Amino acid sequence: MRKLLTIISSILLVSTVTAKAEIGFGVSGALHFLDASGTETTRNSGQKNSGSHSDEVIVPEIFVEGIDPDTGFTLGLAYIPTRDMGSKSRTDSNTRGDSGTYTAKAELDNVLQLYVDVPFSQAGNFPIYGKLGVQHATISTLESLNSGSTYPDQDVFGLTIGLGTKADLQNNFYYKAEATYTNFEDYSSDSN
Repeated sequence: MRKLLTIISSILLVSTVTAKAEIGFGVSGALHFLDASGTETTRNSGQKNSGSHSDEVIVPEIFVEGIDPDTGFTLGLAYIPTRDMGSKSRTDSNTRGDSGTYTAKAELDNVLQLYVDVPFSQAGNFPIYGKLGVQHATISTLESLNSGSTYPDQDVFGLTIGLGTKADLQNNFYYKAEATYTNFEDYSSDSN
């Protein structure tokens, strides 16, 4: 019976907070600095080929969030349709008949993030909040391999941390400015 009371109390508490929340939604643009690295082990020789790639990409994002007007605590959901991760190529020459250019390319598709913004300080007139989020994305491999091999797509999770500030503007608008860091799970797969 005690567990049932706890669950009912939790539901009532959430309902009360939700009824007091303000809803914010919008479209944002962000500059993302992507850093990816990988290692491929060839099937026949066991040779390891490593590479890394860094890129800067402007990414649009759609978000909706519930904001507690008393504390500024925010619970939000953000969606990015696609985040290109760039590409890198190399040219191989061998006697096995698969000489040519090999291009590794990938993008993160359907990036969905659940996050909280927790206010904790003030810098002049700017409230400062900490951001913590969990992201889910699909790594879509778009490689072009002269050998004909392909790699499967894979779902991954990422953890986001960051700092930001937000404030009201005129006509029920508000702005957010934040710096975040996201680390996704490693992708590992065998080619077909």
